[in-house]
Amino acid sequence: MAFEVRDYYDFMRLLHQHPEWQEELRRLVLTREILELPEIVRELAQAQKRTEQRVEELAEAQKRTEQRVEELAEAQKRSEERLTRLEQVVAELAEAQKRSEERLTRLEQVVAELAEAQKRTEEELRVLTRRVDKLTGEVGNLRGDMLEMQYRQRAFGFFGRMVSRVRVVDLQEIWSELEQRLTEQEMEALLSLDILLSGRLKAGWAAQAGVSDIWLAVEVSGVVDVEDVRRAWKRAGLFHRAGFWTLPVAAGNQWTEGAREEAAEKGVVLQRDGQLEFVEQALEAAKKAAQAG
Repeated sequence: MAFEVRDYYDFMRLLHQHPEWQEELRRLVLTREILELPEIVRELAQAQKRTEQRVEELAEAQKRTEQRVEELAEAQKRSEERLTRLEQVVAELAEAQKRSEERLTRLEQVVAELAEAQKRTEEELRVLTRRVDKLTGEVGNLRGDMLEMQYRQRAFGFFGRMVSRVRVVDLQEIWSELEQRLTEQEMEALLSLDILLSGRLKAGWAAQAGVSDIWLAVEVSGVVDVEDVRRAWKRAGLFHRAGFWTLPVAAGNQWTEGAREEAAEKGVVLQRDGQLEFVEQALEAAKKAAQAG
């Protein structure tokens, strides 16, 4: 029997009335692949959606990457700029170091020159000091010689208050007597005595000493110190041993406190500007020495 158009429309109407027949009809009419095609399309659509989402994510990541690359490029640029400035600073420091080393080299040269000049100056100063010391010694010796000459020429003026008939005695006058009682070494010690005087003690002091004729062993110095006092005392002792009643005298323009204490202790006459000190102590010490001898 032939299928007419009216039958087609009746068939379509029945399909609309019975939707469940549509699915059955599809299974009958369409193949399995065609039936699965909508599902595949949906899956493809979902995959496409995920792909597009992934592409968007990749695009966003690319955008962030490009932004990061730009940031890194900017940071690299800043680093290069800082490195350039650092290189410039290092170069400036190197140049400054070079200038400092040059200045230090010049300074070392100047210091070496100054040290050499200082060395020459010190040597010249030492030479000058030796000359000054020599000149000072010569001046001191000259002053000592002049002072000793004054005591020789004005013996009575300096010692007239204590001794009359004062005269300067040359050791040669009594040398033979000294040789009889003193050793050669002791004789040599007396040769260095500045002045030997002889005279007569004034009445009052003569009564105290028990003698009238007296000798004075005089050591002369501009400033009398302890050593001057000791030399006078030792040399007067030698004259005593040789049989000459002798007083030790330390004479000068001034004396130290130590010399004064030593003179008072040992019995040594101090003479300054015509003033005599410790005469009584010296007479007592000489008297005891004579009694002991």
